[in-house]
Amino acid sequence: MKIACIPAYNEESHIENLVKSAKNHVDSVVVCDDGSTDNTASIAKKAGAIVISHKTNKGYGAAIISLFDYARENNAEIMITIDGDGQHDPDQIPLLLHTISKHNVDVVIGSRFLNNDIEAPGYRQTGIKIITSTANYGTDLKVSDSQSGFRAYSKNSINAIHPTEENMSVSTEILFKISNKGLSLAEVPIIVSYDGNTSEHNPVSHGVSVFANTLKHVSIKHPLQFYGISGITLISIGMILGGLFLDGYLNDQVILYGMMVGSVVLFLLGSILSVTAIILFSMVNLIQSNK
Repeated sequence: MKIACIPAYNEESHIENLVKSAKNHVDSVVVCDDGSTDNTASIAKKAGAIVISHKTNKGYGAAIISLFDYARENNAEIMITIDGDGQHDPDQIPLLLHTISKHNVDVVIGSRFLNNDIEAPGYRQTGIKIITSTANYGTDLKVSDSQSGFRAYSKNSINAIHPTEENMSVSTEILFKISNKGLSLAEVPIIVSYDGNTSEHNPVSHGVSVFANTLKHVSIKHPLQFYGISGITLISIGMILGGLFLDGYLNDQVILYGMMVGSVVLFLLGSILSVTAIILFSMVNLIQSNK
């Protein structure tokens, strides 16, 4: 069974067309109404969708979690996720289905950056590319669009991936889980529409939040590089400042309080980061060896 899964929050202006168009390419359409205050749920039902409802707005990631749970519980063979804001064209679903079956991969991502006709605003392109580069550093995947919500998942990946992030960073979290589980991945070019105001999120706060969560996952997977290098750098600077303080005190009988305080603070902070790197590295390796 192939199902299209749509996370939606206050999308009454788009949801009917999305559901009806998606139904042409899958066996069923499931909408997770994430606490909408408009008629999203009722319109989706009338259009022929199965509706999962959250009593309150929990976030995009929470909707994705519920949709993954539904797909597992109903033994879906392929799950397509498509955003409810009208940016994605359901008629491009066959592109993802064809790729996942022809190339026998676990996950297919529809990438707006593989298409030369991308219409995304410049600030959005820049933000996504920064987050994507950071995610690629933290995984062995080399994707071009880490934030695309238009994806296809095989039965194997549906059972293997259990998202936990309830906000927009769930897209990045899933990439790390794909990498950690050794799942195969492919990308296909898609066209995305940016007509009208399709986003419910402030682009700056949204970007900062996703980037911060991406760094969190990178730091956990590569603690020595993330914490260790920073720690050694701070310790080195602290020692240099300490040397300057001692030089001034012993040779010129001048007490450079700024040098002294800076040396102590940087040395302690660097030591904490270095110890954190070693502890996390040991924990990660222990967890991996016990899998």
